[in-house]
Amino acid sequence: MNSWLAVGAVAVLVLIAVVVIVARPRHIEDVLRQPARAAAGTSTPGSFDQSSLRIWLLSARSERWTGMLQLTAGARSCSLYFLFGHLFHVASDTLTGEPALQECLTWQDIHYTFDEKAKLPTEETNPGAPLPERVYCFELAPAST
Repeated sequence: MNSWLAVGAVAVLVLIAVVVIVARPRHIEDVLRQPARAAAGTSTPGSFDQSSLRIWLLSARSERWTGMLQLTAGARSCSLYFLFGHLFHVASDTLTGEPALQECLTWQDIHYTFDEKAKLPTEETNPGAPLPERVYCFELAPAST
């Protein structure tokens, strides 16, 4: 009787492993090729100061979020695109990539929306070093006004 219980337990574990491995896209290209989804009711609004923006960026990476973070400060705006926590595209009104990220990290009184169902761009402006290292570097630098 114990051998049947062991065989059943192994079969259940194998089934769970197959479901977990097969269910998630394995490559960024697979996610980008998926059809666009409706974005109705998917945004989460709020506001940041500089330190809470840095904390949010670190949380996005650790929680592996996917979507677009739209930042606005006065007349300025910047879009940060995440795929499984990886910041792969940043675009502001006039800049893209690392310069756009550096600029928005200095803003004061930032308002944001996060849309987890936003259509992700096909362009990747990977801003260089892994996000936590960049965020820590900006925390050490004095904030410009």
